[in-house]
Amino acid sequence: MPELQKEKPKPKEIERKFLIASLPPDLDKFPKKEISQGYLAITPDGTEVRLREKGNKYYQTIKTAGGKIRGETEIEITKEQFQSLWPMTEGKRVEKTRYEIPYQNSLIELDVYAGSLKGLLTAEVEFKTEKGSNEFTPPDWFGKEVTEDKRYKNQNLAIAGKPEISLKQAERKKEISTKPEYELQEGLGILVDKIKSKAEKSKEPIIVQIAGGSASGKTSEVSDKVKKVFGHDSITLSMDDYYRGKTFMESEAQKGNNLNWDQPEALNLELLQKHLKQLKNGQEIEKPVYDMKISEPARTENVKPAKIIIIEGLFALNDKIEKQGDVKAFVDIGTHGRILRRLLRDIERTGQKPADILKYFSEVVEPMHEKYINSTKKNADIIIKNEYQPEVEADRSGLHEIQLKFKGEIANEILRKLGAERLGEVMQTDNYYNPQDRDLISTGEILRIREEGNKRILTYKGPKMESDFRKRPKFEFEIDNEIEKKFLSIYGDKIKTIKKERTLFELDGIIFSLDKVKKIEAGKESNLGTFIEIRSTGKETDEEKIKKVIEKLGLNFKQGFKESYFEM
Repeated sequence: MPELQKEKPKPKEIERKFLIASLPPDLDKFPKKEISQGYLAITPDGTEVRLREKGNKYYQTIKTAGGKIRGETEIEITKEQFQSLWPMTEGKRVEKTRYEIPYQNSLIELDVYAGSLKGLLTAEVEFKTEKGSNEFTPPDWFGKEVTEDKRYKNQNLAIAGKPEISLKQAERKKEISTKPEYELQEGLGILVDKIKSKAEKSKEPIIVQIAGGSASGKTSEVSDKVKKVFGHDSITLSMDDYYRGKTFMESEAQKGNNLNWDQPEALNLELLQKHLKQLKNGQEIEKPVYDMKISEPARTENVKPAKIIIIEGLFALNDKIEKQGDVKAFVDIGTHGRILRRLLRDIERTGQKPADILKYFSEVVEPMHEKYINSTKKNADIIIKNEYQPEVEADRSGLHEIQLKFKGEIANEILRKLGAERLGEVMQTDNYYNPQDRDLISTGEILRIREEGNKRILTYKGPKMESDFRKRPKFEFEIDNEIEKKFLSIYGDKIKTIKKERTLFELDGIIFSLDKVKKIEAGKESNLGTFIEIRSTGKETDEEKIKKVIEKLGLNFKQGFKESYFEM
């Protein structure tokens, strides 16, 4: 192998990255190059070894982990060296056209991606100093900054693909947006009126189809209430009873057809279609009854026809059966709400570990929802919005955090005299996220992932409750890097990072910490200062204990404040 050419070290790369709102005018007048790059290695901390073909030149680059500021070393290699190493990047590549656009005192590198990333547009701007980075004013055609968003790093694009929705999905959403949408109570009233109107005009039974995603409330909040209105004149068929069962799934797997429980092939839609036709014609049916405990149809039951036949389930508006319906409704809820309801429901109902629930949701439920369920909105007459209500539902977590903060610090000598036990020091990096479908700041919620050593802890907090302290519902659980990556690929964007040097103490059964805190937002780091945070996730009686500890520490309760570091 020929000798490597002279190394060109770049000890520090200061770079910001943005999505593109619209392409700049006269784009073709700027110089461009075709780029193919692949990754030889990506370590868990984000350090990468990259190969790049840029025009007729070839490079091998090592970049250390980081966001805006990263270490970088690049060497130019020969075409032969590149070609010998390139096969090792299979499955970890990106292709793009890079335009170089002078702007102010910087150079914008505008990337138009091709292949599986077609439709994605990003721009990177490199700076000589951090001061220059902080003072940069983006042009009007720039969109949202994604410097700190791991999903838009080229290494993650190469492995996980495009984070944004595809053009096909965008067109489908555009089509769906023409459907009338109503909040739950209004939507229920309109749905009932539609059913009554159809029933009055028809001598035959009316089939009402109610579809929606997992944990949308299609059963408890819509179909059950419709059934209550029409009483003995109605029957309900749950599509859960038409699952083919574990034996069928295992048999298909042996044939190489690996199905999951969140795709329509897992159900006997042909039998359901036949049963709906029979009921419509006034005939009785022998409906299967599915047993969740054994994951099999356990028996059958006789069902007589009625004037109103309600069919509810994930796939109630599937193309195979939707044409048999007379009135069709889709119960809608965003990803954030589906995740939280699923977590709160399944922890309580099945006793599953929350990390396992989140893993299955991220890997199976959400992709299947987008592919097979959300797409059936187009078949609905109306869409009923049953969004997650944090002020009511978050309290199901069963756990409350109770906190109060004070500006300043306490000398270690004073703490020793008081008998405070030093528990240790930790470095915590808290990354806060906003989902794509709602603004958590306006709803009073918080979702973060905390990095503490090798641990990743996902925490959800509901809105603040009336209290002298900062009190709010909370639940949290540990996740691994794989679950974190899958979750963030479906969830939303990072909006802020809080870094803490935290020294933990215990006094009279209450935990408190001395915190040195920094905030990173929109690529800018600022020092928030030093704080004493006193907290508990215990019982109501802990409030009195906290007050006594505050007094013992010599702090003035009235000077305490309830804001989280995120809110500062």
